[in-house]
Amino acid sequence: MGKKISISLTVSLIALTAALTCVLTMSYARRQFNEKISEVDRLSQKYQRLEELDAKVQDEYYTEISADDVTDGMLAGYVRGLGDPYSAYRSAKELSEYEDSNAGVYTGVGISVTKNDEGYAEIVSVIEEGSADQAGLIAGDLIVEVEGVSVKESYREAIDQFFGEQGTTVQVKVKKADSGKIVTYKLLRAQIDEITVESKLLRNRIGYIRIMKFRSVTVSQFETARQELLKKGAQALIFDVRDNGGGVLSALEQLIDPLLPEGELAFATDRSGKQTTIIESDAGFEEMPYCVLVNGNTASASELFACLLRDYSDAILIGEKTFGKGIMQTTFALSSGGVTLTTATYETGVTPCYHGVGLEPDVLVEADPDSEDDVQLDAAVDAIIARIKENNAA
Repeated sequence: MGKKISISLTVSLIALTAALTCVLTMSYARRQFNEKISEVDRLSQKYQRLEELDAKVQDEYYTEISADDVTDGMLAGYVRGLGDPYSAYRSAKELSEYEDSNAGVYTGVGISVTKNDEGYAEIVSVIEEGSADQAGLIAGDLIVEVEGVSVKESYREAIDQFFGEQGTTVQVKVKKADSGKIVTYKLLRAQIDEITVESKLLRNRIGYIRIMKFRSVTVSQFETARQELLKKGAQALIFDVRDNGGGVLSALEQLIDPLLPEGELAFATDRSGKQTTIIESDAGFEEMPYCVLVNGNTASASELFACLLRDYSDAILIGEKTFGKGIMQTTFALSSGGVTLTTATYETGVTPCYHGVGLEPDVLVEADPDSEDDVQLDAAVDAIIARIKENNAA
């Protein structure tokens, strides 16, 4: 028969266990406390430097200071300190403009301008049916004054006057290209969809679609262009994403879906190693020969567009090595404004992340600035014709 444990021994064991638990708890609490104190010290040192700077600015700066502007600048500087060119803090106004830019819509009068050698804003293009077009402004006209602000003296301030509330007017003085006369116009500010897609039918019934940017409006513009080319009898498509710096990932997913087979096709990986599907396609898709024109300015979403088509639809990449941006950004709203941060790398299910590496074209063709012909486009047409012949012979 085993020995019985005495009551006093049992009590001693319980007391010892309680004491050990207390010691461990105190040790953990002390460690947590020390970590908190260390964090407080770190923050204190950081804000002490900021407080010192603020005091000096408040005492010595030669004009009154806008607290909001200083705060926005401080927050922008914090994000710049990450050393990431793709991350940025945005004030409330900047965030609204950024969201409009991603949507591909803006409020304006329907002109694109560039600063000429004399310092005036020269009209480069006029959007059809915009208020500038309806008023008779044409490419080559010079904007000399906007809302009383001289373009030559304050270019940026003058051009900013074009932007304002939809439905309001802006007064503009224009030097006409044909007569040289100064004419004053009142132009209506209206919502304008940015043109991000161009298309045409080439020889041998080959469709050509140029995508300048990936914006929300690009989805419908692309699909309209694609359907029109198919109705005209296009038997193959060339997509041109040269000099396309990317854009909205959700627009890319919607736009490319009809060109890809069903499945989860591209993935983002965050700093913890967690993978998330970012491009998924349904069952319906158009099978035909595809070619994608790329160059060193093909970046981000446009690179992913090219990579997906090559990996899953056997597209031919023609041109020059792409930029190599295989990281994605996410924009988060803050109590005032917002912050865009790089949050993940991405890759397809076939090609690993190409960030900092780029995509090598299947057919290397360097652009020839001295040629009147687009040698890269010509090479794409030849490659597509050869692919069509291969498919017909099979």
